[in-house]
Amino acid sequence: MSTRRSPALPSPSRRTRDLARRPLTDSDGGAEVRRLNEVIRALMDRVERSTSAQQSAFGAFETTIMLENQVRRRTTELEAALGDNERITRALRESEAKFHALVSQSLVGISLIEDGRIVYTNAKFAEIFGYDEQETQVLQPVNLAALHDRPLVAENIRKRSAGEVDHVSYVFRGVRKDGAEIDVDCHGNAMHIGGRMLLCSLIMDVTERTRVEQEVAVLQERLQEQATRDALTGLHNRRYLEESFGRELRRAERAGLSVSVVLGDLDWFKAVNDQRGHVAGDHVLRAFGTLIASHVRESDIACRFGGEEFLLVFPGMSARTVMDLPSNCENGWPG
Repeated sequence: MSTRRSPALPSPSRRTRDLARRPLTDSDGGAEVRRLNEVIRALMDRVERSTSAQQSAFGAFETTIMLENQVRRRTTELEAALGDNERITRALRESEAKFHALVSQSLVGISLIEDGRIVYTNAKFAEIFGYDEQETQVLQPVNLAALHDRPLVAENIRKRSAGEVDHVSYVFRGVRKDGAEIDVDCHGNAMHIGGRMLLCSLIMDVTERTRVEQEVAVLQERLQEQATRDALTGLHNRRYLEESFGRELRRAERAGLSVSVVLGDLDWFKAVNDQRGHVAGDHVLRAFGTLIASHVRESDIACRFGGEEFLLVFPGMSARTVMDLPSNCENGWPG
C-alpha cells in the first residue's frame, strides 16, 4: 500500500519567524499585520490538516490489514465448515438411499403413524392392502381393519401414543382395497424423532399361514381321534382306556363317587366269522358298537377291549343301574 506525502511547505522568512515570536501591533502597519496573521493561521491550519490526514491514512491502512486478516481467517473457517457440511450431506444422502433401498425390498410392510394418520408406507405395505403408496397416506389406520377388529387396532394405537406400552404385538382381520379380508400380524413400537412421536408398525400378511395352521389343527385333532378310537366300531380303543381309566378312578375318589365297570363279549362271534366270513363279522362288530354308543352317557367310557370283547366304564353310576344295561342292549338289538 503506497502513502502519499504532503507537499513540502515553504520555509518562512526570518521576519515572519520574528513576527510569529512576538505579537504584532498597529505600529508595524495594520495591513501588514493582518496579512501576516492570516498567513500564519493558514499555514497552521494546513499543518494540522496534513498531520490529521497522515494519521487517518495510517489508521485506515492498519484497519485494512486487520480486516483482511479477519476475512482471510473467517474464509478459511467457512471453507472448512462447508467441506465438513458437504461430507455430512453426502453421507446422509448415501445413508438415506441405503435405507430406502432396504425398506423397498423388505418382505414385511412398514408404516409410520403421526397424530393418528399414516405419514409413510413402504411398497410391501401398499401391496399387502392393495393400494399404492400415495393412497395409503390418506387412509385412517383403523380403516384398514375389519369392522369387528377396529376397536382392537384403535386401542393398540392409543396405548402406544399414550406411552402405556413400549411394544405391541397382535393379529387382526384386515381389509384390502378390493374388500377381501386377510389375516394381519402387527408388531409396533413408538419412536421420538426431533420432538415428534412416530408409531412404527411392521405388518405381515399371515392369511396363508393361518389357513395352514387351521388345517394342521384339524388334522391333529383327527389323528388324535384316530389314535384313541377303534376304526371298526367307532368306540374308544384300549389305548384310550389305559390313559383315562386311572384318571376317572382318582376323580371318583376325590368326589366320593362309585365307578362301575362292565366287561363282556359277543356270544358265538367265532361261529359267525367261520360260517359267514370276516366281512359279516365286521358288520356285527360295527352294529354292536353303534348299539353300545346309543346306550351310554357322554361321560361314560365305551371301549373295544380286543376282538369281540368290550369294556364299559360308568363314573358315578350305581351297580344296580349298570346291571340293567345288558338287557337294554338285548332289547335294542335288531331281531
